[in-house]
Amino acid sequence: MAKRQEAAKAKKTAVSPKKPTNVKGKPKTTVKAAPPKAKPAVAKKPAPPKKAVVAKKAVATKKAVVAKKPAKPAKSTARAAVPPKKAKAAAPAPKKKPAPAPKKAVAPAKPVKKVAPADLKKKKSAVVVPAKALKKQPPVKGKTPPPVKKAAAVVPKKPATPKKAAVKPAAKQTVKPPVKAEKTPPKAAKTATPPVKTAAPPPKAPAAKPKETAPAPAPARKEKMVPPIPVSFLVELAQNIKEAVEESARAVKGREVVSHAESGDVTFQLDKIAEKALLTFLKRAGKPVAYYSEDAGYSTFTSEKPKHLLVVDPIDGSRAAKSGFEGCVVAVASTRVIERPTMADVDNAVVLELLGDRCFQAERGKGVKITAGNQPRRPKLSANTELRTMIWSMTVPGRPAELVFPTVARLIDHSSLEGGFFACNSTAYSLTRLLTNQLDACVDIANRYHRDIPDKVQRLFENAGQGKVIGIAPYDLAAALLVAQEAGCVVTDAYGKSFDGVLLLDSSAGNHLSLVAAANKGLHAKLMEFLGRRIEMLENRFQALPTS
Repeated sequence: MAKRQEAAKAKKTAVSPKKPTNVKGKPKTTVKAAPPKAKPAVAKKPAPPKKAVVAKKAVATKKAVVAKKPAKPAKSTARAAVPPKKAKAAAPAPKKKPAPAPKKAVAPAKPVKKVAPADLKKKKSAVVVPAKALKKQPPVKGKTPPPVKKAAAVVPKKPATPKKAAVKPAAKQTVKPPVKAEKTPPKAAKTATPPVKTAAPPPKAPAAKPKETAPAPAPARKEKMVPPIPVSFLVELAQNIKEAVEESARAVKGREVVSHAESGDVTFQLDKIAEKALLTFLKRAGKPVAYYSEDAGYSTFTSEKPKHLLVVDPIDGSRAAKSGFEGCVVAVASTRVIERPTMADVDNAVVLELLGDRCFQAERGKGVKITAGNQPRRPKLSANTELRTMIWSMTVPGRPAELVFPTVARLIDHSSLEGGFFACNSTAYSLTRLLTNQLDACVDIANRYHRDIPDKVQRLFENAGQGKVIGIAPYDLAAALLVAQEAGCVVTDAYGKSFDGVLLLDSSAGNHLSLVAAANKGLHAKLMEFLGRRIEMLENRFQALPTS
């Protein structure tokens, strides 16, 4: 009976070596077959499968395995003579193998724990190789249940790693990555966080703040963004005033003094006719405009909020007009309705001759246009830079002759023969003569004395102005200044400063102006040098005198 039992066992062992040899080429199939027949019986020979595992790692062919001990049982399984040899081998085997079993069982247990559970869950079809499966499992049975649970916990973590790092091939590295895979995800999380931090900078709220601050000044600029009133409207206005005044001026009528203007100047009957023509035209036009004039000051006459402001001197050179001389013009400048407008805010300007046919039109930044009747004319600026041959004019009305003539006396003597000197009554008329090559320069220096030594010269100014200080008011200069600048003339005050910051609607004595204008820079520089030296000399003389 014992021989029969051994023979039956020999047959079983004879079948088992053939199938594991087939599995040795594919290490995964040996492990896959392990779970199904883990219960039936426990084999006593744990050693041969362990050597087979070593053989799997060393050599991938069947012949290498046959060369070792498993080859002998393979031949013995073919016939019955082998069982006694196995019985003999079986007896010493349990004696020698129980000691090394725990040592070598630890090494195969790790690959079995990490490789087998993944394959067991994927495929459970193979139910072959009972011998090796039975031999591998008994030493692991005491330890496998806990690692199987751990393997189940590791498996869901493995698929999470390929999602974050899909480039890494996890097929061959399944043995080592489980430990690295758990470490790599935190690295991926760390690498993921900096891009989030880099993405965080886009919420640069300061970029949105200038958008909030920009609209704050915008409301003040909205009024400035209103397009300028057309120059054609200013021309039409000036022509209406001319038509109302020209007949009286040519007939030398309207000389009667009727009042005094805000600036202190005298208002003649001719000026009243011009003011009436101005108001009539604006009412008929029906445009949302306000206007500032010599006699009326600031006025509005429409229910609608005005968008444009007209600065009008209906007759600049009233004394020439009431006497029938040509040195008189209609001057109109326009700007937008803004708070405290200055000379730099003037957009368009028109100067129209009352007793002539010339019209000077200017748009800021677009140059000047001159027409004589219906014929266009080009500006002609003098190239003369010599004081000896200079043709020039000086504004005299209301200015203390005791100051202004001593200042320019030598200049008059020096230029009166080869050049020419004219005493004019209209600043706008004198400035526009620079564009027609009729004058090389024009000056009005009285106001500098009133600014420099007011306590010494106040009495002189009041005597000349019949109790008031007379000078160039902004409305006298606004239109002609833009025309001269757009033509290329050099226009400053007697200090050599620009008029850009001068308030446009202030006609008080404190805002009166001086003037030095020339057709070119060379002549302007020589004039400033001469006048500056003479004014300083006379001021020193007045400073030495006792205050009156």
